[in-house]
This record gives sequence, structure tokens and C-alpha cells, in this order.
Amino acid sequence: MEAAKKIIFACACGAVTELSCDGCGKPVCSVCAARQIVSFDPQVIEVRHYCADCSEDEKRNTWGNLYWETLMTRYS
Repeated sequence: MEAAKKIIFACACGAVTELSCDGCGKPVCSVCAARQIVSFDPQVIEVRHYCADCSEDEKRNTWGNLYWETLMTRYS
């Protein structure tokens, strides 16, 4: 029996990657991806990766604006 092969895709920039956008599913490399921490529990930290289009789309990445607006109000 053969071992399962890992599926590897190419990002829009051409880099080979195993990551995919959590908004639309397109392959995205670690350099191009926008990372968002999407958990309130400090014991269990979950990180999601978004492509450039989805990171700006509030319908797909609701954490981006929520996190930064809350952080800015605390320190300004």
C-alpha cells in the first residue's frame, strides 16, 4: 500500500504552498497570506490565512476589522 501523497499547490506569486485561503480556498503562500488570530481564548490560539482579496472583504474576514478597531481604541 502506498502512503498518501500530500497535495501541494502554487500561490499566485508562483511559490509552492500547502496553505489555502480560509475565505475562498485559493492557494496562498506564507509570504502573500494575511494572518489573523481568530480566538478569544489565550490557551487555544487559532490562526487563519487569507489572500489579499479576502483579507479586505468584511464578509469573509470579519476578524480583521474587529481586532484592529478594538486594539486601536485601547491604545489611543
